[in-house]
Amino acid sequence: MATVSPWMDRSTASARPKFQNQEVLRRRYKWWTFLISSLNLLAVAALVVLMLQVSENWWLSAAMIYIPQTPLLIPSVCLLACSLIWHIRSALLNLTSVGLILVCLCGARFSMKPFNEIPDSGRNVRLITCNVQDFQPNFGQVLREIARFKPDILVLQEARHVPKMLEEYLEGWNWQHKSGLMVGSKWPLSDGELCHTSPYDRNTAMAVRVDSSGGPILLGDIHLMTARRGLTDLSVTSIIDGNGPASVDHHAFLRDEEARQTQTFFAGLTDDTPVIVAGDFNMPTTSSIFDDSFGQYSVAFDEAGVGFGYTAPCRPVRFWLPRVPWLRIDHILTSSHWETLRCEAGEFNGSDHRLVAAVLQRRDKNAPPP
Repeated sequence: MATVSPWMDRSTASARPKFQNQEVLRRRYKWWTFLISSLNLLAVAALVVLMLQVSENWWLSAAMIYIPQTPLLIPSVCLLACSLIWHIRSALLNLTSVGLILVCLCGARFSMKPFNEIPDSGRNVRLITCNVQDFQPNFGQVLREIARFKPDILVLQEARHVPKMLEEYLEGWNWQHKSGLMVGSKWPLSDGELCHTSPYDRNTAMAVRVDSSGGPILLGDIHLMTARRGLTDLSVTSIIDGNGPASVDHHAFLRDEEARQTQTFFAGLTDDTPVIVAGDFNMPTTSSIFDDSFGQYSVAFDEAGVGFGYTAPCRPVRFWLPRVPWLRIDHILTSSHWETLRCEAGEFNGSDHRLVAAVLQRRDKNAPPP
């Protein structure tokens, strides 16, 4: 008859509590991973509602719109890694959180259109817009991107003079240049009509008619007031005494009225002519001001962009990576007459804003509405 060693009995007995303790810890990790992942998803959903629905109607959400959004990914990405180790089912919660932040807050877009070949058509329009900051600090880099894209129309803001290198490169082009707004085209242009708005007593846009090979175009060059007015008044002291939030709300009201007056200006010029409005809106598409005044247009990057498409600020900022923009505030908007085939942001920091380039195609008159 076989006998069992007493040493074997003792080791087996001591291993059981150790195994049971590990199992208890594993269950705890699973539970905490699921709980924290669920709470994180709820927090992300609440943040999306706050920034998309409340938006610039409240000073806090208004301020949050203009700060970098990509750091919001860090908790969800860390939780995703933990869920892959401890509780695989929680990975779906964290993937949902990552997707909401990327698409709704960071503005990431994943269109397949840039991978398609652009058909050669007389209905195509290649357009670039850029806030050139008086062609500083290095307009040569911007010109390199302009040369690569070969635009038919150039829409510039903060263009107080015309540099010689631009005139020489685009020799023979037609130009309209008023109040720091400049439109150039290889096609004939009408005289530019300025839009003057009362909130900040300034010209915010210029409208020109372009006689393109595919037909007439109503083109708007726009430069709205920066959101820095009001946001720069925020500090711990000003938040406590209420002056900071009051300043943010006051300037949000003025900027909203400025945007409404500018859109009313364009609406008064529009008949059935295809419309393109491009320039420095100084607000992302998540802004309620943008949606209220320009929501009837299609955003070219939303329709045919890939990635974030951030355009500003390109200058060094002490709390962020040097010369890495985190906002998409320069846009190309189109009426329903257009389909966007491609849209991309520039790569170089020749100005405080990176350029935005798009290929637009005029829809066939017999084509169904989008």
